[in-house]
Parts: sequence; structure tokens; C-alpha cells
Amino acid sequence: MLFDIINADIEQLVIHKIGSRTDNTENAYSQKCVELEEDSPIPFLLKQYFLASFREPSLYHLGGIKGLAGNIVYQSACAIFDNPALFYEHSRILAASLYENSSHPQIKPGEFYLTLFDGVQIFDQTVKCLGIFKSENKETYLKICSGENSFDVNYEEGINIRKLDKGCLIFNVEREKGFAVSLIDKVSKHNEALFWKEDFLGLEDRQDNNFFTHNYLNVCKEFVSDVFSPANDVPRTDQIDMLNRSINYFKDNTLFDEGKFEQEVLGAPDIVNAFNQFKEFYESENNVSLNEEFKISPDVVKKENKYFKSVLKLDKNFHVYVHGNRRFIEKGFDQSKGLHYYKLFFECES
Repeated sequence: MLFDIINADIEQLVIHKIGSRTDNTENAYSQKCVELEEDSPIPFLLKQYFLASFREPSLYHLGGIKGLAGNIVYQSACAIFDNPALFYEHSRILAASLYENSSHPQIKPGEFYLTLFDGVQIFDQTVKCLGIFKSENKETYLKICSGENSFDVNYEEGINIRKLDKGCLIFNVEREKGFAVSLIDKVSKHNEALFWKEDFLGLEDRQDNNFFTHNYLNVCKEFVSDVFSPANDVPRTDQIDMLNRSINYFKDNTLFDEGKFEQEVLGAPDIVNAFNQFKEFYESENNVSLNEEFKISPDVVKKENKYFKSVLKLDKNFHVYVHGNRRFIEKGFDQSKGLHYYKLFFECES
């Protein structure tokens, strides 16, 4: 992990209610910060709710189309880190900004939490961290109540502390670049959810080893899918072999070297040329520039590995998972049956 939040302490916390512009309901502001008792289990439960979901290896910077000067979250973070006494004042500014950026009709009302953490480890530094969270979804819980000689059943609605809807951690490092930021947005399956990452926070990718690893793996995956494919007369087995060699290069090496990758994975000059042309297209379409050398992020490789699917799907009868050497598979056509076939060679059966 790039950061360690296990030993973080909650220094300040405030909760506001975020309304819905669609329903014409306004924000409801708390008049003071939450007072947490040290011997209460509440601080521990809040830390679990706020922090347990942050496992995403990618980091971001605040910025967006308005730049740092026009990014309200960045300006509030600077003010709070410089003077924690301004925490409550800027909690209302941030809650109002979130409301103004919640214009899509599918965005739900909910609770807004602003938290100042202390004792966070990142990049071998101990720093303060600003947490911004929003809860949107409630769950129903059964409550068993004991009487004199029986038990009754009731229910209540509450927040599942294992399911954080939206959150970000703004670490007090790299201020001149927009701070280092980690993101959670578990309901970002539709366009309306972009309001959290783009409209409200204004996040941009932090161009680090995670960034380069993620994007280069995307280039490999999309190249095999769009160019090195059966649509261009590439056998499916060769396509799968290219996928395997690509992901295995990232698994087996700690440093990425483009020349070494071209030699060991791509091989033939015409494939190298096609790959480089596709990479240039990817960089232009995604407005990124990929380094020719970088340190491979094992966390990103582990996460992306599931998208490199090496499966031969044969009608609806068979799925053949190909993990090894392409030369142990032969394809043919049986004239008598009028069907294609694959011949597999192996040493032992397990």
C-alpha cells in the first residue's frame, strides 16, 4: 500500500445533511462538530466505516477544469491544514459545493461527513489527512428486544459500516500538485456518479508507477482485443498467447523496459510496429503520455490480472483455459464430422 491509515486518529468530525436538488430539499447543517469520547466504541466504528474500504492502489491530484485556483475542495483543504480552527467553517463550504454539484436526478440525498485525521503514514511521512465522505444508502436491521418472559422483534434503518458509498482521503503531501488523494465511489456504475470524482472533487490522475502500470496494461489488453484479433486473421489461440505473455511480463518483472517488452512479448517487427501505432492512438485518445521505463506496481497487476481472460469458448460445450505454451495446442478441421477441433498436448494429468 502507498499509505497506512491503521493508526490514524480522528481529530475533528462534523456531519451535515445533504439535500436533493431534484426534490427541492435543502442542506441541513449541524451547528457544531461531533464530540467523541475516547472510551466509547464510536470512534473505532467510525474509523472502520470511513477507512476500511480504501484499498485502491491508484492515487489522484485535485485540479479539474478550473485548476487549483478554482477548485473549492483544494482551497478548503489548504485552509484546514494551515489552520484546523477553520475546520467547521469549511465543512459548510464543502457541503454547499457538494449540493451545487449534485444536479443529476439520480443523485440521492444523504449524510456528509468531514473528518480530520492525524497520524497517517504516506510516502514515509506522518501527516494529517482530510476525509470527505457521503452516505446515501440505508439498510434495515432487525432488533430483538427482551421482555419479562419473551422476546419481541422490531426494526430500524441504519448505515452498514462495511459499505462506504463515497469517500476520499486528501493527504497533506504534494500540495503544489493538488495533494495526493485516494478515492472510493462504489456506486459509480452510471454517468450520474461522475459528479463525485469530477464535478465535486475535480480529480486528475497522479502520474506515478501505478498510473503507468495501469495504462500500459490497458494498452496491451485493448491492442489484443482490437488489433491482434481474429477480425484481422489472428487465430484465437495466438491472441490468448499474446494476452498471457503480456500479463506474465508484468508479473515476472519489477521494472518495465519497453525495448525488452517488445522483444520478449511482441516479437515480430510488424507486430511491434502495429503495437506502437496503437499505443500512440491510445495516448492521444486518453490524453496521456506513457513512459518507456517505470517501476511495475504489483498491486495494479494483481487487480488487472482478472481482465486478462485466456479462455477458448467452443460453442456452448467447452471452455478451455489456456495458461501455458501456445505450441501445445493445434487446431484442425474434421472433414467427416464437418467440425473444427483443438488438439492439446500435455505430460501429466492432475
